[in-house]
Amino acid sequence: MATIVSWRLSQKIAFRFFFILLGLSTYHCLNLVIERTFGLRNWTPFYKIFSAPFHWLDQHIFHTGYDPAKHSSNPGDNHFGVVFCLTILLISVIGTIIWTALNRKTADYDKALYWFRVYLRYILGMVLFFYGIIKVIPTQMPYPNIATLLTPLGENGRYSLLWNFMGLAPGYMILTGLCEMAAGLLLFSKRTKVLGYLLSVVVLINVVALNIFYNVPVKMFSIQLFIYNLFLLAPYLKNLSGYFLFGKTSSLDEKFYRFKTMWKQKLFVFALVVIPLVFFGIHSLGVYHFYKNFQSIRKSEKIYDVSTFISKDTLPPLVSDTLRWNRLLFSSLYGINNAVILNMQNEKDYYNYDIDSIKKTITLHDNPDTLTWHVFHYAYTMLSQYSLTGKWKGQPVQIFMKSVPIDSLRINKERYNWVND
Repeated sequence: MATIVSWRLSQKIAFRFFFILLGLSTYHCLNLVIERTFGLRNWTPFYKIFSAPFHWLDQHIFHTGYDPAKHSSNPGDNHFGVVFCLTILLISVIGTIIWTALNRKTADYDKALYWFRVYLRYILGMVLFFYGIIKVIPTQMPYPNIATLLTPLGENGRYSLLWNFMGLAPGYMILTGLCEMAAGLLLFSKRTKVLGYLLSVVVLINVVALNIFYNVPVKMFSIQLFIYNLFLLAPYLKNLSGYFLFGKTSSLDEKFYRFKTMWKQKLFVFALVVIPLVFFGIHSLGVYHFYKNFQSIRKSEKIYDVSTFISKDTLPPLVSDTLRWNRLLFSSLYGINNAVILNMQNEKDYYNYDIDSIKKTITLHDNPDTLTWHVFHYAYTMLSQYSLTGKWKGQPVQIFMKSVPIDSLRINKERYNWVND
């Protein structure tokens, strides 16, 4: 008969604390999986229900300044995210104390720990796959639009700079995505899970470092995933270090549990295989459609250089002129048409635009007040020539522009070369 080894009190307390802490924190991961799978962008009902209690806790305990009236209700590197994490930590401490006081007879939590690790492993695997596929199908950091490409480097924040340099080299993004997907998929088999933990450590260290040093507002979430990874890898560290550092023979065998009834075991295995596959399939298909749509949007982008700007008289292209345009850009983001006007200092004014092809008008607007909207009649005077007639800053104007090929930008013309001289 196998000897039952009772856990030390410190082990029991540690399990209870991490069970509550990590278990509650997976709420964010489950929300992410559902949101990404079914395309529920900016969908906040998952968190809205916590706004009032979080506000009360912050006023009486945490004092971070969280105010649901002006702060977002989605956890990230923001007030809500900080209160979200502090609340889970507080619940974990209180829950551990109560659990320890009420449950003193349990000798061990071997079975509970096993199933909790299975749950956490699948959660981490799904999140890694979801983030991997949006890099393999390069949509997480899309190729920069023309307004971004024409923005001087020093005017970008670190976050924007990271997104742009990843988007400019889709091959590198795809490579990092393949690593994330591989790490995630390895976690779905108990035979390859330790290899998955090791690969995940490498992947997540890179992700956490980029998020911290480039100020990406998901630092806390990536650290959360890294903690999951360390928790799952911890039981194997002694044997792995013995093998890699001291050349010892090591075994990664461990006790595992299964349902005693065959049909329950088969149903469980079926669920572990089918449910992730369904989520992966739906999500991947949605990402692919988004990518195809984005590619068509990129092809519709336009750059126009203003050749002649008439307001009573023809205005010369002086840098000091506050009325004249230098360039007009047409782009689109998430289905919203964007027009960007560059003045003579190349400062940008952003507008949404609507085109009436029957009346031959284009309307620029940046707020709901229709009295402030700019309506221009447009015409194509000849191939690659475009003209607008209307009012700008209260002045009647006529603007003649010439199309500039987007591929003429140096960054778009540059090709990969093995030999550069």
